[in-house]
Amino acid sequence: MKIARALGLLACLAFMGCAGRDPNDSGATAAKTITMTGLHSFDPPNATVAAGSVVRWRNGDVTRHTVASDTGVTGFNSDPKFPSGLPSGGSFEFTVPGNAISGTVFYYHCEFHGRKGDGAHVGTGMAGSITVQ
Repeated sequence: MKIARALGLLACLAFMGCAGRDPNDSGATAAKTITMTGLHSFDPPNATVAAGSVVRWRNGDVTRHTVASDTGVTGFNSDPKFPSGLPSGGSFEFTVPGNAISGTVFYYHCEFHGRKGDGAHVGTGMAGSITVQ
C-alpha cells in the first residue's frame, strides 16, 4: 500500500505538478450561480470566485431584473442581451478575467431595483459583489 501511494505521488509530481488537478480536467472553473429572488435581492449577495470563473445570474423571480456593473466593466451588463431585463428563469453569465488579481472586487446592481455603489462599496437595494480569491 505504501508503494502504491509513493507511485501516486511520483505520478502527481511528474504529470500534474501536484496541483491537485485531475489529468482529465479541462481547466475550466465551475460556474458560480447567483439567484435573483422575489425579495429583490441577489442570493448570495456577495460571492467569492477564482479568476477565470464564470458567474451566472439566474432569475428565480416572476419580476424582470438586470445585472449591471457599477463601474462599467466590459461584458458585465445584461442589457445588450436582455434590454427589458432577464425574464423569469432567464440567466446571464459573466466570466471573471483570468488575469484578475486576488482581492479585486466587482460591484453590481439591478437597474430596476437597486442603486450602484461608488466602485468601492456595494450599492443599495438589489446590489452585490464578486470578490476574486
